[in-house]
Amino acid sequence: MLLFRRFHFIWILIICESVSGNGVTKAVNSETTFTLVSGSVVPSTTSIIWKHRDNAGAVVKVIEWDREEGRTHIPNPNFQSHATLDETTGNLNLKYLQLKHSGVYTVDINSKEQRKKFTLTVVEPVSKPYITKECLPGDVPECSLSCVGEAPSEGSVIWKYWDGKKVQEKYPNMRTITVTNSSNPDSHYNCTLRNAVSVETSDPVYLKDLFHADSKTGIVIAIIIGSIIFIGVVVTAIWGLAAHREKRKHSRMQIVKRISFPFLSSHQR
Repeated sequence: MLLFRRFHFIWILIICESVSGNGVTKAVNSETTFTLVSGSVVPSTTSIIWKHRDNAGAVVKVIEWDREEGRTHIPNPNFQSHATLDETTGNLNLKYLQLKHSGVYTVDINSKEQRKKFTLTVVEPVSKPYITKECLPGDVPECSLSCVGEAPSEGSVIWKYWDGKKVQEKYPNMRTITVTNSSNPDSHYNCTLRNAVSVETSDPVYLKDLFHADSKTGIVIAIIIGSIIFIGVVVTAIWGLAAHREKRKHSRMQIVKRISFPFLSSHQR
């Protein structure tokens, strides 16, 4: 009996030392596992209950296991289809994580709450950003670039500039920057959004496309105007040709009429 109690005490002590109190941050729809101890659940363990305390302080049971019943039970709907328990190790696995799963997790072994706790923070990943531009009119070689995208949970913004030789990280945590023209046609900017669980980078914006857009626009406008003039000339020519043909047809009909009915012409005189 004394040996049994010592063994049980050692098991509880190992669990207390093994459960990490460090927090973990995970992305929405990812998964995590809270590990108690390597090896198997000892025969003296009759029940395991994992609990969750949310940021408002409400405590609910996540999952519970009872040796006599020989099964696990998930009483709270917030964890159904999310929580599983490894009955051989006591480890808790959470998958398809949602924001509501953030909080502190504790475990009861044989109805005794253990000292160590798990802190879980679930955050949304950043979205893929895109760059919008606003350039000054005229010959001023200056444009404003804005990095647009969602970066929740203390997300950061960084701009990267390729000058043709190397990449430079610039303008930390600035959503909008001002850029000038470059002699290198390959120079470009992109922006990166980052948080604790994800990193996304925009497509590049080339300076040659920013500062030569006016000339390209002029070419397009010239092509459109030229096309309209050309179509107008063609339509006018076709209309004129049709009118000329109609006039000639009318003249022929008058000649035929005079030849075929000369007495009508004499009578009309």
